[in-house]
Amino acid sequence: MDFTKLRAAALKDGDDEEAVTVNTRALIDKVLARYSGEWTTLRELLQNAADAQASTVVIKFETLPSAQVPLSNTTNSAEILKHVLLHHTLRRLLVTNDGLPFGVNDWSRLKRIAEGNPDETKIGAFGVGFYSVFADCEEPFVSSGNEAMAFYWKGNSLFTRRLQLPVAEGNPNTSFVLDYRNTTTPMPNLLSICQFLATSLTFVALQNIELWVDDWQILSLKKKAAPSIEVPIARDVETKTKEGLMKVSSMERESVQMDATFMNVVGWKPSIPATPKPGSYDNAYGTSSADVPSLRSFFSRLTASTSHAQLKTKAMRDEKALQDIVLENLTGTTTANVFLRVTTAVVKTHIAAQFAAELERATKKPPPKTTKLAILTASYDEIAASAKENPVAKGIDIFASVLPGKKPGGRVFIGFPTHQTTGA
Repeated sequence: MDFTKLRAAALKDGDDEEAVTVNTRALIDKVLARYSGEWTTLRELLQNAADAQASTVVIKFETLPSAQVPLSNTTNSAEILKHVLLHHTLRRLLVTNDGLPFGVNDWSRLKRIAEGNPDETKIGAFGVGFYSVFADCEEPFVSSGNEAMAFYWKGNSLFTRRLQLPVAEGNPNTSFVLDYRNTTTPMPNLLSICQFLATSLTFVALQNIELWVDDWQILSLKKKAAPSIEVPIARDVETKTKEGLMKVSSMERESVQMDATFMNVVGWKPSIPATPKPGSYDNAYGTSSADVPSLRSFFSRLTASTSHAQLKTKAMRDEKALQDIVLENLTGTTTANVFLRVTTAVVKTHIAAQFAAELERATKKPPPKTTKLAILTASYDEIAASAKENPVAKGIDIFASVLPGKKPGGRVFIGFPTHQTTGA
């Protein structure tokens, strides 16, 4: 059988053409299954803000009171905050940035899955970043400048409606309003999200990030950078890759200071009941899998050496002392800072036309003509300046994943640490 002729006949004489339909809901679910990672939605919205030349991003979790555990009759702000973290659930995530308002192309791309930003200088490649919001939100809403867009479902098809506002009623910022799909999502661990935001600020072109829970400001991060200086490239350094795809053209170095002002509640760890209810570990605020008893930890305790037991006892004693300090002033604030040195290489690319075409087919944008590779280091003096004397700042290490570690090796971040990251 001549399939070439058969295909030509089908195209010429076949029945009326029909467009291929897509179950949008299933498509988004399958895309997100391959695009998962902790804080995926925040990671994408932070990068969008940086691409829009924003300087500040404000993240706010709005909560729902518990129907089972009512708030006791108290005006003590610390007790109210503890009740919110333990018993409230998430109603809405509001992410606002002060970058450039959406333009015509931005609004159009928002409606098209997998089209992506054609600008090769932007990190996004596959055009699915914004759709990470559907992991927790059913119908997102976006407001930017004098326009707004609402998403809504009809069956398994996704639709949008766009609204034009009078200039006087416009939003001076860009806001993503994400109402949670269900009303049972617990509060996230504050220390975990604060450490993620500190790492994020290190690697994106933003200056400030704020985190709020209802009307409590939990965290304020600020980044200041000194003017960069050119770094000469040593003559004996090979600046070109083996295949000639990339070549370092120049290098520069800048000193960066990051400041964090956070509410002490970030380090609060509620005591775990001696006889918890089944499944309560998964939903308890401030706990992780490391807190859950296991056979491994049971046998490790049996075989632990005396020195190991002593270290563990000291760690528990230090943790209790920290919790005592935190509970004395749960809503008080603590400031910590870190000093870093960022050395950046400007890399020019030389890619064959055929390879470039394959990359553009896969990523929906041409490969960049130049890119940057940055190495994060800290000198002895910078590490000393970053040392924390305050016991709260020392015990609640907001910058734990920012400063280069003492252990050998390192981590490679591509945009952000995700499941797509190279390295540990």
